Amino acid sequence: MSSSGDNRGPTGPGFVNKLKHAFAAGEEYEEKLLEDEERLLKDIAANIHARRLTSAAIPFLLFHKPLNVVGANFVQMGELVFTMGPIETFLRRFLGPSYTHERLVRTLEKRCSIDRLVELLEALIDGRPGPSFAEATEGGEECS
Repeated sequence: MSSSGDNRGPTGPGFVNKLKHAFAAGEEYEEKLLEDEERLLKDIAANIHARRLTSAAIPFLLFHKPLNVVGANFVQMGELVFTMGPIETFLRRFLGPSYTHERLVRTLEKRCSIDRLVELLEALIDGRPGPSFAEATEGGEECS
């Protein structure tokens, strides 16, 4: 018989650890945004602002923030659809020239991506360029 600390079960070893990672809110799962991911977020923010959807996008993003990792997984599962010619062309037009399917999934998997996108949108509302990538990641700090 297994001990209570053993996470092996009918679903296989490590299942509990995978669930802990999927629903983690602690600091051990925070990651840094890379420069290409930051560029993607800036393109998305600029496109949202150009369409005058900034005021609606901020509460929407904040409300759905806990689901960004789940959303990244749905986007990953739809890779075949999202990489079809016409759909990919539309997404590149709406999300910016730095959009690639892989980059979007990788960015959304990081828990800080929604916060950073909201920061960029708020900066655009205020008419300022927002903190640069270097300022946002200054001192090697991870975004939270």
